[in-house]
Amino acid sequence: MKHVQSLDGWRGFAVLLVFCVHAAGNGARIAFNLEFDDVALAAMTTWSERVLFWLHRSHHGVYLFFVLSGYLIGRMWWPRPALRYRDFAWRRTLRVYPAFLVSFALSLMFAWHSGLWTPPDVAGPLGNLFFLNGWPGSTVRAFNTVTWSLFYEMTFYLAFPAVALLALRATPQHAWWVPATGIAVPLLAVGFGADPLVLCWSLLFGGVALAFNASLRAALARVPTAVLLAIYLAITTSALFDALPPAVAIVAFGAVAVALLAKSLAPGNPLARALAWPPLIALGRISYSFYLLHWMIVVLVARELAAHAGAWHPWTVIATLFLGAFALSVAAAGLSWWLAERPYFAWVRGGASRT
Repeated sequence: MKHVQSLDGWRGFAVLLVFCVHAAGNGARIAFNLEFDDVALAAMTTWSERVLFWLHRSHHGVYLFFVLSGYLIGRMWWPRPALRYRDFAWRRTLRVYPAFLVSFALSLMFAWHSGLWTPPDVAGPLGNLFFLNGWPGSTVRAFNTVTWSLFYEMTFYLAFPAVALLALRATPQHAWWVPATGIAVPLLAVGFGADPLVLCWSLLFGGVALAFNASLRAALARVPTAVLLAIYLAITTSALFDALPPAVAIVAFGAVAVALLAKSLAPGNPLARALAWPPLIALGRISYSFYLLHWMIVVLVARELAAHAGAWHPWTVIATLFLGAFALSVAAAGLSWWLAERPYFAWVRGGASRT
């Protein structure tokens, strides 16, 4: 599959949003003594607090990753499989686990230092090692809070290709039922009371739907960029004000993310050009390692800065946190990419996309 630079830009943008969630939350805690997870925007009394709160509500960054993953994996299986199922599952494991194991080793030290884990307890590490902290309703305590999303990614990687193979063999002209079912089943589960986060599977299959349907891609690509961006801002702003129930917000964002992805795949439009900005592409290429490492770095930097919160101006503390944690995260992610991700890309020799 041809490499598209705007997709690296999407990764960079998505991981930047995720970084803002954690940097803003920790910044508000040490600079203003606010816990954003426990308050609404109406409780903010200054513009400084409101700006931080807006950044903290950028949770949709991880949803962008889900839609993008669904699209890229869907393209590997439609209109014909690129790999045997066994080879695909092995490659996904080799893609996900090396960088994760680097972060996992660091998360054990972080959890021990933070009092979240006391050796020789093995249940917690095993649960985190297999991403069970992301299982809906799980009681496994996360050592690295961002790894919950890998549970949804890995279950999708293992289940979707098997179902896609069945569809291609049994009803090759009607394979649309695969993404339709993948979208609908989590929706039904939420309708019967499941955790809204199970809709992450719907987002993944939303990306698959875009991969499977060329007519859908063409139709969405014709929608004016300004219209799609206005819808995106309306949905994210509604979520900021808690105007939408969580399940509705996730579904709405998934729909606009699919549309924006389709638009960015069409060359020559402003969105595709913006996403091809070299710094954003560079961040996108190390985004997986950045995603895995940044939360621990943000927390550690915030702990160091907490001692200065009373003596420094609040925005000096916040700016130092954002800039310092971002720079350290980029450096750590670059090293992790070189050690744990680069060998994978060298192994596939460019024969597979950067998915």
